[in-house]
Amino acid sequence: MAHLHDELLSNSSRVTVDTRHGKVVGGRASNGAAVFLEIPYALPPIRFSDPKHLPDDYRYPEGKEYLMESSYCFQPHNDGQASGTPFADKVGYGKPTENPLWLNIICPPSFEPVSVPGAAKKFPVKIYIHGGFLQFGSPHGLRGQDQFVSAEFNEVRVNIGYRLSAFGFLASNQPSLDGNYGFKDQWVALEWVQRNISAFAGNPEDVTLLGLSAGAHSVHQILHYVSRLPETAKSPFQSAILMSNAIIIAPKTPSELRPQFEALCRALSLDPDLPDILTTIQDPAIVAASKICELIETDALGTEYGTFRGCVDDHSWMAASPDVMTWQRSGSFARNLTKRGVRSVVIGDLTEEWYLYSIANPITTAADITVNLERYYPVDMVEKMMKMYRRLGEDATTEDCVRLFGDILSDWQVHLPVRVLARDLHRAGFPVLRYEIAWTPEQHRPDGGYVTHGSDSFLWHLRIPDLEPEQVELAKIWLKRVNDEVKQLELDGTSSRSMKEVLKLGKNKNISWAEDELWDEKMRLVKILQGESE
Repeated sequence: MAHLHDELLSNSSRVTVDTRHGKVVGGRASNGAAVFLEIPYALPPIRFSDPKHLPDDYRYPEGKEYLMESSYCFQPHNDGQASGTPFADKVGYGKPTENPLWLNIICPPSFEPVSVPGAAKKFPVKIYIHGGFLQFGSPHGLRGQDQFVSAEFNEVRVNIGYRLSAFGFLASNQPSLDGNYGFKDQWVALEWVQRNISAFAGNPEDVTLLGLSAGAHSVHQILHYVSRLPETAKSPFQSAILMSNAIIIAPKTPSELRPQFEALCRALSLDPDLPDILTTIQDPAIVAASKICELIETDALGTEYGTFRGCVDDHSWMAASPDVMTWQRSGSFARNLTKRGVRSVVIGDLTEEWYLYSIANPITTAADITVNLERYYPVDMVEKMMKMYRRLGEDATTEDCVRLFGDILSDWQVHLPVRVLARDLHRAGFPVLRYEIAWTPEQHRPDGGYVTHGSDSFLWHLRIPDLEPEQVELAKIWLKRVNDEVKQLELDGTSSRSMKEVLKLGKNKNISWAEDELWDEKMRLVKILQGESE
């Protein structure tokens, strides 16, 4: 199937926009949408360092055309969830780079650049953060190419790149590695959009931030960051949509992540205690990015150290006290979002998330379940989690083990976190809408026909080439209904629904408000969380 890259190169039409950093040249997709690929939003990053904004006097290369999928972030290739998906359809046509700090912008077909700033019609803006466990993926992923949804709803769509895996999330207290580089990349991208999107006819006062899976986790991280900004600061977006993921426990600290740093160093045959170890692993001439990826994907670090996540750095990104979940439960999180201009949050899940999570990591025996859960959660937390589920007998089959792993991981990555976030926002009187999807396009479901994680992306992105005509119409109805519900929610200033009600796309393809039938089953798990009373 054609990528935007193919459509732009086969169309001679060009579109020139004057940004704060000079002119950028894009093209037209087959449906007429104006498209700009890989516009830099930050300076090329130094490995394991915070991103740097483009200086005011920075200028894009004169005459450069932003038409090609030329790069994607270096990443390991052990993405179990993407098995069966051509690699180019996941990351684009380009080559790996340690500088994925660019974004793709898609404007409706009616967009025409104007010479007078602010004179163009202002379209709503939706900024998308791709998923992939924070380890995989790219803004060029075919499922997230937004020319069709941009045209249908007259929206400016932005898809941002960020650093992944070790490049985005390696952390340690010694040497000092703050981590969270990928989240900080995303934040710098949001600030770039605020300063420049009006040149693309986007309204900087009508911005929605949305993400799928790890992208939704990122949105939750960013919401927490916004909630602790200085009193006078304003959020660079006004609404958020979290699709199938959220935070459920405070991340580890850099000191708790030191063993992962040590494991990486030793896999590289380096002494983690050397005084110059940081400058050594930061130097691509000494440690190749491809070597880091190879060690991760072959589990040379050890299974429990093969996944890199965010951390509580306590100064540049996430505060340690009060911890993230205490802060959220207290109501201060919601109140401060309102003060900083966030008007609504949408969050939801699918009915059979478990299937894609069951194949996220290789599971053969019951012992594999625990060690792979430790990729994401502390050892003591995994022990508590395991006690909440059925115990497998000695005669358990591989299929039994895979299913239990999928049930546990999907509960703690998706089903429980989305309900806890909705509950905490609802209790604080914040405008929150929760949805549930029980139908996705049959041809894009895995063997077994499961309505599973990520299969709703064809709806959210209105991927017309991947849908049958009647599915296209249903996707349009779903998206319009969500947009209309959000508008009413923001107008009311609070939710008129109970926290147990969901806007449901049912198995019968009907869209209606319904009771969450899984609320009690999933919320029983909170009792093992610190600070929870229910």
